[in-house]
Amino acid sequence: MRSTMEMTVNMILVQISNKQWTMQAMHLACAMARNTHSSVTLLNLMRVRSPALLGTELGVVPPTTQEHQDLHEYVMVAEDYGVEIILQPMQYDDIAEAIIQAADYADASVVFAHLPESVFPFWKKFQTWNLRRELLAQGRQLYILDTNEKADEWVPSVSLKAVK
Repeated sequence: MRSTMEMTVNMILVQISNKQWTMQAMHLACAMARNTHSSVTLLNLMRVRSPALLGTELGVVPPTTQEHQDLHEYVMVAEDYGVEIILQPMQYDDIAEAIIQAADYADASVVFAHLPESVFPFWKKFQTWNLRRELLAQGRQLYILDTNEKADEWVPSVSLKAVK
């Protein structure tokens, strides 16, 4: 009999975003992959200037030297954890829809995604809610890592009081 806490995961999808976020997501995803004997798909999203360019060579932007170095570091993280990693490039016009399609294509059970900030904070909350709802309807779990910059400033402290 399978425990309700036991997780069946075959593929974990990690979207490439800024380096700090992606490294954090990679460590968490690789630890999860190692524990569940899963693989990690690293999703490299490339925004196109026009939907008409989707699927064309004109929509492909070659990675910069820094992006190549970052990719190498992400691969090294997966190697350190001993998990298989697959690099999946994908062009997109709508980032949330691209993440949903990529999760379906990779048949990912777990998705680590990072939606861009918006000038309207409510819009990002709505997109996140909708992305979670869409993925949940497909039986996929979404992880959005906390990117609150103030969280980095807070450091827990411990006070020792003498017991009399």
